[in-house]
Amino acid sequence: MFISTLGQADQKPSVKITLGEWPPFITESQQHRGFVTHLIHDVLSEAGYAPAFAFYPWTRAYKTAALGRANAAAVWMHKAEREQDFYYSEPVLNEEFVFFHLKASNFEWSEIADLSQYKLGGILSSSYGKEFDDALKQGKINIDLAPNNQVAFLKLLAGRIDALPLEKSVGLASIREQFTPEQQALITFHPKRLLENHSFLLVSKALENSPQIIEDFNQILMKYRKDGRYQAYFDRFEAGEYDLEPSN
Repeated sequence: MFISTLGQADQKPSVKITLGEWPPFITESQQHRGFVTHLIHDVLSEAGYAPAFAFYPWTRAYKTAALGRANAAAVWMHKAEREQDFYYSEPVLNEEFVFFHLKASNFEWSEIADLSQYKLGGILSSSYGKEFDDALKQGKINIDLAPNNQVAFLKLLAGRIDALPLEKSVGLASIREQFTPEQQALITFHPKRLLENHSFLLVSKALENSPQIIEDFNQILMKYRKDGRYQAYFDRFEAGEYDLEPSN
């Protein structure tokens, strides 16, 4: 069921967007369904549309929009075969993979070869980019894998690993949600990026008004990037402003 935050009296054309659960970017466990959903909502609203959102399993979210039963799907990385079904927006999300480490450590790196001196953590079935993965396969670096983020951060706090590569927003959310303020204060991340990925709003080619939607969305999104409003969503997320209040 698609839910709009606008009143029935609003005459803006409706845009239905399918979502998949992807915390902390898009999730029912955060205010505004996550800060990326909030960004998409506000961009579309300023572009003159009434956005409505519905969560589905990822495969169904894609198919629902591809068949034209929704206007768009959020958010997806680029694959050439998806261009048969969708128009791609300008990048909505830049995922930044960084190394989390203890503030008390002397962790420093500038190139992959520098990592050989450290005990690194990681998450099972995760990839950290071709250069990192190749170095791992060649035995140039070692990694201690964990089943999830919480276990990996526990290893970091215990000194069993020196650094943990993880998407920055995902890591910050895990730290806030799973650890005490005292533990949180011990952890930081290195400013150098290990990897950057882009994700996009996909607008269905099955509907006639899609070219106009993608044009309007891109225009306002780029305006947000230029005037600083885009970054403000990420800043508010990092400050914990999207966290839901714990229930009594």
